[in-house]
Amino acid sequence: MSEILDVVNEEDEVIGTADREEVHRAGLLCRLIYVCFYTADGNIIFQKRSLTKKNDPGRLTTAASGHVSSGQSYIEAAVRETFEETGITVNEHDLVDLGVIRADYTQGRYISNAMRGLFAYKFDGNLTDLKIEEEDGAGFVVLSLEDLEAQFSTNPEKFAMLLSDQVGKALIQHIRELL
Repeated sequence: MSEILDVVNEEDEVIGTADREEVHRAGLLCRLIYVCFYTADGNIIFQKRSLTKKNDPGRLTTAASGHVSSGQSYIEAAVRETFEETGITVNEHDLVDLGVIRADYTQGRYISNAMRGLFAYKFDGNLTDLKIEEEDGAGFVVLSLEDLEAQFSTNPEKFAMLLSDQVGKALIQHIRELL
């Protein structure tokens, strides 16, 4: 059995639970988080997804992302996922809460209907400080905000489907405001 997730309604209220596989097979509304690492000089750090991932294999996504486990808050999941996917220990006060956005997409048989909690983290370290999560990650890539905006237009297939749409645009706007 896979991870148990909370199933939520349109108001982001928990209405039940289901295992992760069922959530994405049936298109149930769940909760996900995305942690965008940015630097003081306006760069964004992306994680390259493993080629073995079910959705968006080999594409760039936020430095950390993942499911909110049943009973967890968005911020708790963001702290957990940040450590699991980057090796960086953060606490709730290190993360800037950018709000929750509803976004849905389908890739083949993988249906991702979710309330997506967005967070930002000002990263002061070096790229070599980041640990690649075994089996899930394939490295990290740094892009300036200007390069990112250009590549969203010219090479959207390089990015996780979600980032090339409304979530990516919202993240760019929030990071600009933080800088």
